[in-house]
Amino acid sequence: MVTKKVTITLPEEVVEKVSELARSAGLPVSTYLTRLAEHHIRVNDGLAAMREWEAEYGAPSAEAEAWLADHIKRIDMEMQEPHAETS
Repeated sequence: MVTKKVTITLPEEVVEKVSELARSAGLPVSTYLTRLAEHHIRVNDGLAAMREWEAEYGAPSAEAEAWLADHIKRIDMEMQEPHAETS
C-alpha cells in the first residue's frame, strides 16, 4: 500500500487518548488511526451495499432480521471466548 504523509489537527485530549489506545494495542499512532479509518470505510461501504440491496429487494423480513441478530450474537460470544493455543 502506498502511504502519504498528512498533517491533521486534533484536540489535545483526543491525541492523548488515541496515543494511549495505540500504545495499549502495541501500535504506532499512525497505524492505529489507519485501522480505525479503514474500519469506518468498511462500515460505510457495507451500509451503502445494504441500501442498494433494500432499494432493489425491499427491507429484510422480520425472520431474516431475527436470524441476523442471533448470528451476530453468536459471533460476538465466539470472539470473547479464549482461543485454544495450538503448538
